[in-house]
Amino acid sequence: MQYVDVCAVENIAPGDSLAVRAGGRDLALFNVDGVVHAIENACRHAGAALAGGKLCGRIVACPAHGWKYDVTTGALLVAPEISVQKYPVEIVDGRVRVAPDSAA
Repeated sequence: MQYVDVCAVENIAPGDSLAVRAGGRDLALFNVDGVVHAIENACRHAGAALAGGKLCGRIVACPAHGWKYDVTTGALLVAPEISVQKYPVEIVDGRVRVAPDSAA
């Protein structure tokens, strides 16, 4: 598994999100209680960016139409069989690293 350095962990405070690009993919990082999660940064409904959406606990609401996803799994709350891709994350020396070519 190849990890790509995307940012300093301090760039994502608990409860915040950050859009990054890694391995040619647009990703959304979310800090849930000190744990960073990475998912595809495009809602399944209309492709709106999920980074910047309202995060409540581990649930992010798409800013365009309100679809809600669990950022720890990528699953859509009302239909878990519909999901955005989730990616493995590791923290090394205060840096967030994501494996953009691997599904979590």
